[in-house]
Amino acid sequence: MSGFGTNRKAGICKLKLTNFRCYSSLALEVDTETPVILTGNNGAGKTNMLEAISFLVPGRGLRHARFADVARHNSELLTANENNIAHLPVRWAVAATISSPLGEFEVGTGCEGVKEGVERRQVRINGQPAKSQSDLGELMSAVWLTPAMDRLFCGEVSQRRRFLDRLVQAFDSGHAGRTTAYANAYKQWGRLLREGCTDSGWLKALENTMAEYGVAVAAARRELILRLQPFLAEGDGVFPRAEISLDGELENLLASEPALKIEDGFREKLERSRGIFADGGFVSGPHQTDLLVRHEKGMEAALCSTGEQKALLVSIIIAQSRAQIQQSGHAPVMLLDEVAAHLDKKRRDALFAILLGLNAQVWLTGTEPSPFESLYGKAQFFDVENAVVSAAVA
Repeated sequence: MSGFGTNRKAGICKLKLTNFRCYSSLALEVDTETPVILTGNNGAGKTNMLEAISFLVPGRGLRHARFADVARHNSELLTANENNIAHLPVRWAVAATISSPLGEFEVGTGCEGVKEGVERRQVRINGQPAKSQSDLGELMSAVWLTPAMDRLFCGEVSQRRRFLDRLVQAFDSGHAGRTTAYANAYKQWGRLLREGCTDSGWLKALENTMAEYGVAVAAARRELILRLQPFLAEGDGVFPRAEISLDGELENLLASEPALKIEDGFREKLERSRGIFADGGFVSGPHQTDLLVRHEKGMEAALCSTGEQKALLVSIIIAQSRAQIQQSGHAPVMLLDEVAAHLDKKRRDALFAILLGLNAQVWLTGTEPSPFESLYGKAQFFDVENAVVSAAVA
């Protein structure tokens, strides 16, 4: 499955949840052509629904949760296993009919249980087991904003790096697999060294994996920045233009040196760093890369107000969607949780107008319908209360 080449919108027609977070079951049908707006009190289940959708693309969803944690609590199981919670038979599922430029597909994913401490997630497409989660990315991509990201630029580097990699993944469905392969090799390499392993063949095999995947990850990140910059430079007169760059050793080297040379150099560096790492030191690489963002006025994003930081995030998400439309003819599904918070009415209305103009399925949440009044008659409204979803009349 590859290549889109049409302007057919990618999105979810039908969504079904089983034992996911607060939902024992849910079946919802929507139109992919107009925004889907979910309103209800805090804790009603709005974000949980967006999180479920985020599991329909590769990765661990918008909360980066363990698969076991998204399962709905079953009081009988909890009572029966109160002294052994870690071994609960966890079961949850998310299923959907996805309309994509390649046609319609029945997609399902879920976790059958935790065995020997390992979370096992299955993916099925049209009833057949998928080779990997990356197959989901061939059908649909997604990007999201959540309230937890409002201070992204002030938080930990790892959070910005995950945000960066999600944007890359929307373009490149294989990126998640490469980042996972690099992270697993790096973790195993570090553990072996700190346990005193001296098996050079084993360490070299891991260093080869880290060099290969590390440079590929860095190249994809750098390519994303180059793709977004023209769209960020255009601006729209309402949201600030964000200036973005990367602070990463491999990413910076790729600006002037060929990938194979950098791969060889990184492999040699890892070998030289074995002793340093074994003694508690560290080695730089794509696991430390940071996304740097500045306001168009020259101020670092971390020093901007909460409202301006939110506006910069919106600007980046819009630029990403436009860049993806230019490349493939389709936009990612956009999951915007409480996006109206910290945006004044002018920016809210401008955002909604932009969203209507994109060839994207958009899901938005809020505690009440009034902030979405400019979308009355142009969107699908649903009330969410105690994990019950019903159509609303706006």
